Parts: sequence; C-alpha cells; structure tokens
Amino acid sequence: MKTIMVGKMNVNWFIIGPIVTFLVNIPFGFWRAHAKRTGNRLEWALAVHLPVPLVVVLRHLAGLSWNSSGAPLILVFVLAYFLGQRTGGKLYQRAHESGLNPGRNVFVLWSGRGEGEAI
Repeated sequence: MKTIMVGKMNVNWFIIGPIVTFLVNIPFGFWRAHAKRTGNRLEWALAVHLPVPLVVVLRHLAGLSWNSSGAPLILVFVLAYFLGQRTGGKLYQRAHESGLNPGRNVFVLWSGRGEGEAI
C-alpha cells in the first residue's frame, strides 16, 4: 500500500485508524454495559479507559497533533471511540433483553457457549 501524505498527515492511517478504533471499542462497550449493570465501578473504569492508549497511538500514526489543523480531525477518532462503545453497549442491552445472560464477553454470543467457557 502506498503511503499518501497530506502535509504531515498520513491519509492511510487516518482512514484505517478510526475503523480500528471503532471495532476495538465494541467489546469494551459490551464490557462497560455489563459492569454498569452489575455495579462494578472498577470494571467500568477499565472498560472505558483501557482502549484510550490505542486511540492515541493510531492518532500519532496518522500524524495528527493538537495544533489548529490537527485538532478538528482528532474528533473523527473521538467519534469512532464513542460509537464503538455505544455499539457494544447496545449489543449487550439487546442480548440481555432477549433473555440471554451475556456476561462481560461479547464473543460468547457468537460462540454459543456460556460465559467462562473456552471459545
């Protein structure tokens, strides 16, 4: 893949970064919704904050900084972060409403096994 640069911004990473950010945050949003329902504040804080370093690394790979030209583009990464968290939370809510006991692991839904069993 050819690297496309616009100024100091790497366009390839600017496209890939928000997609990866969104996808990574879906299981964390699922976990966050479980922690909120069970009242576990530590798990909730971890589910919200653990993916943040990945978002920062992807933002740096895209060449975005906190100057006047990069700050508005960082909003794309922030939006992808919150949309991934929201999507994961909605998946948890739908699984819970349909009578499943999804636990904290979104991948259990796809495996057909109970929480704690190997996938």
